[in-house]
Amino acid sequence: MESEATLKAKIKARIKELSKVKMFISGSFVRTERKCGSKTCACANGGPKHPCCLLTSKVAGKTKAVYIPVDMADEVEGWVLEHRRIKAILKEIDKFGEQLIKIHVKSRRSRERNIAVIKSSSKSKNNKVK
Repeated sequence: MESEATLKAKIKARIKELSKVKMFISGSFVRTERKCGSKTCACANGGPKHPCCLLTSKVAGKTKAVYIPVDMADEVEGWVLEHRRIKAILKEIDKFGEQLIKIHVKSRRSRERNIAVIKSSSKSKNNKVK
């Protein structure tokens, strides 16, 4: 198990990474193709469909889709990736925090046991002296 100082340093480094956060958005980015709806377009007659991008997310248990203009697709995809990166960093910070708690509990129990041993040994010495 890592030391408390090492874990705190890792947490500090992850928090520093968060200070470099750029624009982000939650959801899933989807590139797909669709028909445009025009009866005279080639896509309506079995021809190639038009590129389409969507940002999907869950709202009150239902999937919400937001149309993304094709010229914004790469930018929005980057926002989604940035959100995933942030979530991963936060998850790491949580993991390190849990490890810090476990180290604290373990060291506190050790201190309490050591104090109990010292007290019991000093009592037995006092009883022998009398």
